[in-house]
Amino acid sequence: MTSETTPSSSRTLADRLRSGPLSVREATQICRALLSAIESAHARGVGYGDIRANTVVLEQGRPVLAPMSTTASESPAADVYAVATLLYEAVSGRSWTTGMKPEAADWSGVPRRLRRALRKALSTSPDRRWPNAAAFQRALWVPRPRDTIWPAILVIALAAAIIAAIVFCKPLGLCWERPPGGAGGAGGAADTR
Repeated sequence: MTSETTPSSSRTLADRLRSGPLSVREATQICRALLSAIESAHARGVGYGDIRANTVVLEQGRPVLAPMSTTASESPAADVYAVATLLYEAVSGRSWTTGMKPEAADWSGVPRRLRRALRKALSTSPDRRWPNAAAFQRALWVPRPRDTIWPAILVIALAAAIIAAIVFCKPLGLCWERPPGGAGGAGGAADTR
């Protein structure tokens, strides 16, 4: 997830954000990929230390970080905080200022569940933040696109279940059957009061 050079056909995340905010799905996918790379680097004792929208290159929609520093001069928490600021900016379309309190931020347009994860990641108290990149990554979900096909699939599955119940009811002995001749008919049982 690191790259030594930036191909001329690639765009940075900052370039992409100039045209407006990203969808929640796209932004969380990018940040989850960044957090995965950061977690791998932290496991080797290396930190990035300079994660900003202009240091994240998008190659065919996938994020690539600029080369990382050789030492973990920045704490892993700083890298996680930096990704959280990127995610806020990518979804909201607004800048995050260092030292800004989550309570003072404009959260309009940020879904509630994502807002909770970001508020924790952007807390002014480092003790209240996610302990590492993996924990923050798990807290981020990727919302499913709103497809109109899901109700149709549900109806088809329900119809298939009803048909299966009808077809397999009698062979499995699960059906209730009326006695021959029906109730109260000429061939029915006599009334035994």
